Amino acid sequence: MKNACIVIRDKEQHFVGGEFEPVVGALIDGGYAPDPILFVADDDVRAFSQALTDYKNAADNLFVIAPGDAANALRLRVCEILSAAIPQGWVVEKQKKPIACLAGGEKGAQVVRDEVIPYLDARYAVQYAKVVLRAVGAPADAVDPLLREAEKGSAGKLRVHLSERAGDQRFEVIYDNSTPKMLVDDVTRLLLTGLGDHIYAADDTPLNRRIVELLALRGMKLSVAESFTGGGIAQRLIEVPGASKVLFEGVVAYDNGSKMKRLGVRDSTLHNQGAVSDETAYEMAAGLITSGDCDVSIATTGIAGPQSDGTNKPVGLCFIAIGTKETVYVYKYNYVGSRAQITERAITQALYLLYKQLK
Repeated sequence: MKNACIVIRDKEQHFVGGEFEPVVGALIDGGYAPDPILFVADDDVRAFSQALTDYKNAADNLFVIAPGDAANALRLRVCEILSAAIPQGWVVEKQKKPIACLAGGEKGAQVVRDEVIPYLDARYAVQYAKVVLRAVGAPADAVDPLLREAEKGSAGKLRVHLSERAGDQRFEVIYDNSTPKMLVDDVTRLLLTGLGDHIYAADDTPLNRRIVELLALRGMKLSVAESFTGGGIAQRLIEVPGASKVLFEGVVAYDNGSKMKRLGVRDSTLHNQGAVSDETAYEMAAGLITSGDCDVSIATTGIAGPQSDGTNKPVGLCFIAIGTKETVYVYKYNYVGSRAQITERAITQALYLLYKQLK
């Protein structure tokens, strides 16, 4: 089955994925991954008309995504170009070919889930299901061969889709009701074995929710001390309902004075080793544990950029400490990318290290 997608974008605006990624993601989740995806400027009427006609003829299903709230105008435009009847819903039919006209963002994604996927499933008399695995930091040189092996072994009867954000990886094994269960189990087992310790969930539970669940299960309290991650770790956790029962406090200790006064980091450590060091991370995490208010702690210190801190330490260097009542573990990383990318990657890694300590 061939699925194609046309994304109409406002060329006067900065190009961002948020307009179409949620919609494409919902299509992938439903088993109708579009390929190819063509981008057309919103004022190029001729290019859009040509693409619409070409893809309508070449694809089994066509999805068209409009910027902002222009989905209704898009639907009327598609009907006019194709001389098709205006439908009650968002799916236009022409010569028994469906063309779904969708808004961008989460609004369009919800239409995909509520209307488009049920429509297509009924049309093709299939029902898709999926197995989801969540992991952090599995390297490409391990993941790519796994995906190739899974594709080869599936003989086209299922697909494995990988999406990733700041090191947090989501693997979907997507299959329909004609796929042998043994094949689904074999591919799932292949991924579980190949990804190993990088996996934190054999279902679709995100990392922050997994951590809150584990802390609650073990009756533990967490405290967080953040320097360069700027409260991002605490923010991820409080997104989860019930986090107030397990998160004691979050301290954003950017200034060295805060590190000393609030966390008990020694002046000699900051002077001799620097704020960005394994010793400082250790003392930040230990200071939280020593307070007696928590059972486990996270501490982060690093250089997010765009410039270094005046030392010879590189942008992207960071230290993450996980403290318990028995000991403190410190991990060193060197990340590349923009300031936001480095920070987000470190937040994900810190949460994953906490998960490994709790599991």
